[in-house]
Amino acid sequence: MRESLKRVEIIRRRREITALRHYGTRIPGTALSLCYRVQTDTAPTTPKRRIAFLLSARIKPAVVRNRLKRRLREIFRRNKSWFPPGFDYIIHAGTTAAELDFTRLRDEVQELTTRMKNVN
Repeated sequence: MRESLKRVEIIRRRREITALRHYGTRIPGTALSLCYRVQTDTAPTTPKRRIAFLLSARIKPAVVRNRLKRRLREIFRRNKSWFPPGFDYIIHAGTTAAELDFTRLRDEVQELTTRMKNVN
């Protein structure tokens, strides 16, 4: 069984990320923020959830930044039910996110998705 994220679940195009950041709804947290937008180009019969992870370049060194990105991907992969299908998401991590352990990161992502569901 393949446990990695599928290619269709990751937003890769810069223009899609830019549009999502510009037109999406942003929910700020203490170390992370969640930006989301309804998908516009997806067939209505198969809504998917797609995600991108943006990390501040000020998170130094690169080892710490890459570890944080891997942890966020794993949180998304294990808890896809927190993210309603039919939306594109960006999780933006600030410099303070690098100091959090896995459990606190997971709790913050869960809080952001809960707040998102309460807004809609």
